[in-house]
Amino acid sequence: MKYNFIILLICFFLVNNCGFEPVNLQGNYNISEITTKGDVQINYKIKSKLLSTNRSVNEEIIKVNINTKKRKSIKEKNINNEITKYEIEITTEVNFKSITNNLEGVFSFTKRGDYNVLAKYTDTLNNEKLLIKSLINESVEEIQGTLTNNLNDS
Repeated sequence: MKYNFIILLICFFLVNNCGFEPVNLQGNYNISEITTKGDVQINYKIKSKLLSTNRSVNEEIIKVNINTKKRKSIKEKNINNEITKYEIEITTEVNFKSITNNLEGVFSFTKRGDYNVLAKYTDTLNNEKLLIKSLINESVEEIQGTLTNNLNDS
């Protein structure tokens, strides 16, 4: 009984003091203006997610231009030459300018994913919507992380 307690105590200290700390993706900046170009639906969702995490108490004020492109292509076909899997690729280019520091930057990235074609067309559309939503969330995290890194480096 005593040994079990000691082992449990040692495991607790090993796991508790691992040094892991999550990165704060919500940087020390306030987005004053977002202009978008490209796919309207994706831009609207990215813009609303970025503005929802905006805080008005930050001193760094930035303007952001976002250009997105969505490409849907066939990934797999079966032996009957029927499409079984599609791939969606979202390419995002972000230009930002800090009004307070006169710092400018450009970065771009591409997010990819695939989804299966199901027997019902509505199920296939739901798979596509879920994939696009997931890719948008990844894109927003990438934008926030890169903006935070670029603005904190200055």
